[in-house]
Amino acid sequence: MSALSRALLRPQRAFLWGGALLGVLFGAGLATMLASDFQRRTDVAQRQSRTLAVGSQRLLWLEMRNLERAMHGIGADAAQLFRSVPAQAPQLLDQNIAGVLHRHAELDSIVVVDQHGRAITSGVGDLQLPLWVDGQRRGSGSDLYLGPPQRRDGLNWVLPLALQLEQDRWLLVRLHTSELQRIISGLDIGSQGVVSITDVEGHVLARAPASGDIVGQRFDLPHRSALGTDAVHSLGVETSAIDGTTRISAMSTLHQYPLAVYAGLGRRDVLSAWWPYLYAASAMFLLYWVLLGALVWVVRRTSRRQLVLAEELRTGHAELLLAHQVGRVCTWYVDEDACQLHWSPLARELFGVPVDTLPVSDFFARVHREDAGRLQAAFDSAFAGDAVLDEVFRLVLPGGEIRWVSARGRRVAMSDRQRRVIGAVTDISERYQARERLVQAERQFRLLFDRNPAPFWVFDPDTLRFMEVNRAAISQYGYTREEFLGMSILDIRPREGWDEIRGAIADARVGEVQDAKIRLHQRKDGSVFEVRAHLSRLDFDGRSACLVLAEDVSERLAYERELAYHASHHPQTGLLNPRALAAALDDCGSGYTVAFIQLRGLQLVSDALGGDIGDAVLQAMATRLGGLGARYGWLAFQPGEDFVFAFRDGQETQSALDALVQIVSEPVRGKESLHQFEPSVGVAVHIAGDGLQATQVIGMAAQAAHSARAEGDALAWFDPSVTARLAERLRLAGRIHNAIDAEFELYFQPICHAADGTPAALEALLRWPQADGSFIPPGDFIQLCEDTGLILALGRWVIRAAAQAQRQLVDAGWGDLPIAVNVSAVQFFNSDLVGEFARAMQEFGLRRGALQVELTESSLMRKPAQAMQTMQRLHEQGICVSLDDFGTGYSSMSYLQHLPLDILKIDRSFVADVETNPRNASICRALLSLGHSMGLTIIAEGVETPGQLQWLGAHGCDQVQGYLLGRPAPLATVIAQLDAVEA
Repeated sequence: MSALSRALLRPQRAFLWGGALLGVLFGAGLATMLASDFQRRTDVAQRQSRTLAVGSQRLLWLEMRNLERAMHGIGADAAQLFRSVPAQAPQLLDQNIAGVLHRHAELDSIVVVDQHGRAITSGVGDLQLPLWVDGQRRGSGSDLYLGPPQRRDGLNWVLPLALQLEQDRWLLVRLHTSELQRIISGLDIGSQGVVSITDVEGHVLARAPASGDIVGQRFDLPHRSALGTDAVHSLGVETSAIDGTTRISAMSTLHQYPLAVYAGLGRRDVLSAWWPYLYAASAMFLLYWVLLGALVWVVRRTSRRQLVLAEELRTGHAELLLAHQVGRVCTWYVDEDACQLHWSPLARELFGVPVDTLPVSDFFARVHREDAGRLQAAFDSAFAGDAVLDEVFRLVLPGGEIRWVSARGRRVAMSDRQRRVIGAVTDISERYQARERLVQAERQFRLLFDRNPAPFWVFDPDTLRFMEVNRAAISQYGYTREEFLGMSILDIRPREGWDEIRGAIADARVGEVQDAKIRLHQRKDGSVFEVRAHLSRLDFDGRSACLVLAEDVSERLAYERELAYHASHHPQTGLLNPRALAAALDDCGSGYTVAFIQLRGLQLVSDALGGDIGDAVLQAMATRLGGLGARYGWLAFQPGEDFVFAFRDGQETQSALDALVQIVSEPVRGKESLHQFEPSVGVAVHIAGDGLQATQVIGMAAQAAHSARAEGDALAWFDPSVTARLAERLRLAGRIHNAIDAEFELYFQPICHAADGTPAALEALLRWPQADGSFIPPGDFIQLCEDTGLILALGRWVIRAAAQAQRQLVDAGWGDLPIAVNVSAVQFFNSDLVGEFARAMQEFGLRRGALQVELTESSLMRKPAQAMQTMQRLHEQGICVSLDDFGTGYSSMSYLQHLPLDILKIDRSFVADVETNPRNASICRALLSLGHSMGLTIIAEGVETPGQLQWLGAHGCDQVQGYLLGRPAPLATVIAQLDAVEA
């Protein structure tokens, strides 16, 4: 083995061993990464199951705590009734219980039973009650006993709850297990995950996802001893006894209630994303070894080729060095006896010869046929020793490419007296190609100049005579080429343009850039037309000359003039448009008066009777007003229904306006019909020097016209106060969009029970605070929001903010207080109101009935059928509907009784002085009687005095609201007030 071979094999061995070691390290790294990822996924799943269990347990605790509070309230009422009126107590309790059941759909029944479980009030008792009201079924710190689940109607399950009222009476409440199912529904547990709620004996009360008849079955529970304590247990990997699925699970319990929440994530779901990593890592490991083997094979093959190339380099180094020195020149020679042409290696690259030797006959076969005879004669002469070979010829390569070659050579004597012709060959193709490109460029320029469709010519700047002209110029001007070459450029210009052309030539001589200018040129027949002439300097046949491109722009300029006319005039009437009128008024430099005329119904003629009749009526009105404009000033038309009439100061202003009103008030004759329009004329005056632009004055007149239409007048003068109100309204509209998320706030006013003053609900009221501590009244921006469509975005924000506030009430222990939200009629009929409430309640995890909707009587009567459908969908979502300002509208009582309402709110105007004003008292009694006859809750608004509160309570009003009971305040303030009252 040679030294070169050993030197090439040494890097191969190092590469092989290094690649193997790197592969082992790569495999170890992949294994470590996979193991770490496996453990991380398992730990994350365990933490997630604990989180699901704790979160569901928290919601369950809130539900049970609210229910226990409600039961304590009912129990207190029951105890009071049994002590005060024992005979009527069951009947009175039944009425109270019916109202509670109506508001709480999650409750199946509420029954007062004796110590043996027999029903005292209406409903079904539970004779098994004495068996399960023991200490094991009650948590520490709670008076509530949880019984075993019971099947109702053979299909649904309920959870019995018992609260001892006295020694011999109990309050028995049955809770639908579907309410518990709602708590754990919708959680992100994957396809094999499960969350369940069980009682102390292992009965399944709820399970998500729902699976057959699992609810009500009893199973052995791990960690049963932990029930009744605050604890969270990580159960690790377990196989479910219910469905046999392996899960990573956890359990959460509380000391108040003997219930447990199990949460488990399917092991297959947890590891579903880990297996592709395993497969990908294995594939990468195998791919690494395959690539390593391929690289080793390539390296070995490359090494063998390097050995061969090294040998060739050593043998051809001298000839290659010589060829590089002479600059792409290869050597050749021909011996007399062999008749073979010998090439140097460089010739193979230059001329595509595959071998070092070539028969002379084959070489001449490659020479271009036009050059072969001449080269053969020169070669024979050089071989005979008569002359030196010095020829340029074309060589045809095997692929068909032609190379220009310069060959030099002469005969030399060899030692054995053999004759040999030796010489050099040079590839000169680039030189010839450059020469051909120059000739081609000159030919292309000639074609471009002569056949260009635009007129071109070259002239002498000293004599102004034409030096060359193309065909387009000959065709355009009507002269022959010979006539052109005998003329000067002044012959194609009218005499009045000669001085201008001499000035342009003088500027071109000093090097100034010549802009394209519009000039008049004259044809041979004497006709004149407009051209855009482009002038530049150039050298022409070694002489200084000027090149001119003459672009005929006659038609384009005529078209532009027509466009300019249409830009300033209305095409059908020929009148100025408002923009052109404003420009004319700005140029007049004196004071003027503008009358803006709106003709209501003018556009309707075209829309209803067709364009022909509409155009005829428009032309007739334009003709009438055109005479007035010609007499006094200017007239313009704004497409649609508006004319603008302007006249200078000094004219008879009142006479002109009187004539104007008379003209526009008279009917206009169309084709076989008369048309009467309702004109509204607004007038604005411009005083010279007041700094106003005409467009502003026209706008002021337009505002006055809108004011005239709003007031029902034929003519109105511009009033700056109207502009101020409109500007303030527009500024306020511009602020509302950004204020929705950044500035608006919700205040809350309590609604209390009329009987005892306890809180019953909160009403959300929108406030817009300002930097100085003041508030923008809702009456200033609510109607503006409805007019601009911003009420939809604002309404969505209010719904979400109210839902967030309800969530804060729940966290503060006041979750039984619903929040009433006022809804605009625009929002009610033009948005997905039900979907917005549903999304907000789902986002913040609110119970049914947590939010209420307040609507005005007038808004419902806009579209009664759609209103009834929307209200029904709100009821399906558990959202109560309240009718605000009841009695102030004009709706039909017979229709209102069919609407799915829950609450009627008596307007504050009827409550005012109700204790002293017999008329208001009569109205309130009638409204209370009407509402109670429809089975609705009645709320009186605007209660501000103790007398009003006493009168309403005495006449059976259910709930009251007003400053006497609480002013609107931020939520934190309201919660603090509620906590203070409760304490």
